[in-house]
Amino acid sequence: MNKRIRLSKEDRKLQICDVARKLFIKKGFENTTMKDIMEESGISIGGLYYHYDNIYDVLKDVIMSAENRKNEIFFGLKEKNMDIEALLISSCIEMLFDSSEYSSLYVNLLVAMKDNESLKEIYEIRKKKAKKEFLDILEKMKAQEYYFLSDDDFIDFFNFTKIGNYYLKDNCAISTRKKMYYDFIKSYIESKNKQI
Repeated sequence: MNKRIRLSKEDRKLQICDVARKLFIKKGFENTTMKDIMEESGISIGGLYYHYDNIYDVLKDVIMSAENRKNEIFFGLKEKNMDIEALLISSCIEMLFDSSEYSSLYVNLLVAMKDNESLKEIYEIRKKKAKKEFLDILEKMKAQEYYFLSDDDFIDFFNFTKIGNYYLKDNCAISTRKKMYYDFIKSYIESKNKQI
């Protein structure tokens, strides 16, 4: 008889989120149930509901954990000692073309939230947290003149572009598109700086 390993509350939630992330990618948000997560993780239904009230609570933790990927990209580029503007633009480009599981989840959230209020709420929570973290980083870097990169207009541009890149998946044109987006974001920054 297999003896179940007793995990801490945090470790159990990480296990649940890991299983859920894989299911969300495989089946989609709206086709994944708490029962699916229970069966795949081997946790009892009572154990699952002890940690999460519903599928959206699980999804929220999975999406929030994806923020770590964004930070990996940003801080990885920061180590290359670029000037602030090049760092910010390059970070945007790398996130636009990121092909990790988290990127796939984010695009699926953007698409699926159109007709789902619970998903819109998760997106808004994630966006608010991401904006705050970004503004904190800019403040630490003494780069407040780039605050406009957290405006809803720029976030909408980023999200639409992210969705397009995800569905295009044209590896031949990636370097061309990266250059085009780099130039576009640079022009956007220059036009905003002229307005200041």
